[in-house]
Amino acid sequence: MKRKVAKLISPKTFIIEQEEIPLLKKDEVLVKINTCGICHTEMSTYLGESVTIIEGLENYRFQKEIPYPVELGHEPSGIVIDVGSEVKNFKIGDRVGGPIDGSFASHVVTIPKKLVKIPDSVKNPEYCLAEPLGCISNMVRSARPEYGDFVAVIGCGTMGLLTLSALKQMPLQGLIAIDLQDSRLEWAKKFGAQITLNPKRDDCEQFIQDLTDNRGVDVAIEITGKLKGLEMASLMIRNASFYGYQGRGRIIASSFYAGDQIMSNTLGYQLMFKSPIVTSVHPWHSLNFMEDVAKGVWGYQNHFLPLDQLVTHKFYLEDLAKGFEAASGENTEYMKGVIILE
Repeated sequence: MKRKVAKLISPKTFIIEQEEIPLLKKDEVLVKINTCGICHTEMSTYLGESVTIIEGLENYRFQKEIPYPVELGHEPSGIVIDVGSEVKNFKIGDRVGGPIDGSFASHVVTIPKKLVKIPDSVKNPEYCLAEPLGCISNMVRSARPEYGDFVAVIGCGTMGLLTLSALKQMPLQGLIAIDLQDSRLEWAKKFGAQITLNPKRDDCEQFIQDLTDNRGVDVAIEITGKLKGLEMASLMIRNASFYGYQGRGRIIASSFYAGDQIMSNTLGYQLMFKSPIVTSVHPWHSLNFMEDVAKGVWGYQNHFLPLDQLVTHKFYLEDLAKGFEAASGENTEYMKGVIILE
């Protein structure tokens, strides 16, 4: 049996190959991929800038030299079509998802611990992309806002909007969305933001001080991947105090891996003066990421994380490069793109 797979052979250049699928080992699962999301974490590899090297099951490292060819894609939704003799928790016909690398392909061979089941009752299961949903679960559980808190979400792309959608279920005094694009702020209102701010015209720091009686927000969630976003979070996070402990503000930061960036004096001083708890919330932060992935699927099933509403662009495997170009940030109508496998 053969599979079709996309391989990056140079910056911005994919080829599609047909190759034999090896016989399953006793502890492996063969998944037919229906859809796979395009993720910004792989944009630097697409552009030829850097790559994440995976060694074994859990060892990852950053590298600037890219060992072409590279297989990308890690946000699949698919169906089990074969299982090894010792696989007990999955059967042929199960719909599944999970963090499976190399999923821009018609089929992938993986192991059960990288999979979660997608219930048959799930609406639009092809858009139930378990891996990014698990990232949202990890992020929101790490933020852990309390009753009556003020929370700011900086960056209203797909991940920011899903974070807002989860947070709107909580009894917050203020849920604030911040983005440079008004179109995304309109999305943010639909997904639960009580207040929207655009730094191009709004004095966000002063607004937050007025709103919170000069205290600042209790939690700031930074999802732009830019140090300017982290600087914004540092300007609005809760003030520290020498004279009576009031608790420390929390900054939840998703990533700063996309290119070299320079830290500003403003950011440095704000982090010093306020000493917030800054948490990096990629999957490795989770105490049990596959549990977060399962909770992400639960959130999708119960409409807390409506990822299907954010899929604005669909591409076939042969048009994978067009998908990455659409995701590059120039198209203001783009929210989430998926590759459809036939």
